[in-house]
Formats: sequence, C-alpha cells, structure tokens
Amino acid sequence: MSKYEPLETHEPLETHLRESGWESVPMTFGEVECVIGAKLPPSASKHRAWWSNNPSNNPMTYAWLRAGYKTKGVDMASRKLVFRKSTM
Repeated sequence: MSKYEPLETHEPLETHLRESGWESVPMTFGEVECVIGAKLPPSASKHRAWWSNNPSNNPMTYAWLRAGYKTKGVDMASRKLVFRKSTM
C-alpha cells in the first residue's frame, strides 16, 4: 500500500476543501501536509508540474478536482498556492 493511497479516496484534502465552501482557499504546503496528515513528496516542492490540474499527474490531484477546485498561483519559492473553485 502506497503512503499516498488514502489520497486516492479523495480524503482528507477533498473533505477540507468541500467543507470550506470558499471560492478560493489559500494554503501553504505545510498546511496541506497538516490536512493530509503526512509529508508531501519531495517532488511537490521541486516541480511546479506536481501541482498541475492534470488528473494523471499524481493521486493527490484527484482530491482537489473531486472537491471542485483547481490549483492557481502556485508559488514554489514561498511554498504557497490557492485552490480556486472550478466553474467546470
């Protein structure tokens, strides 16, 4: 079982985003780690593409897409991003 397998079930990040009800949810990478209860993989801090909205990119992408959000404004240097409600 992969360390990130629970994320494939769209929890707990999906739940966090859904329950926020906000149009945009700014978060630091550290806050994402607190929500998921695990460290992000090193590639999340090294590769902007890790945060893309391509569902085949990584299992965690499904969490924010299923919640109806897309990533925007990913700032790799500051380790921040915004999840914005998708109109799709």
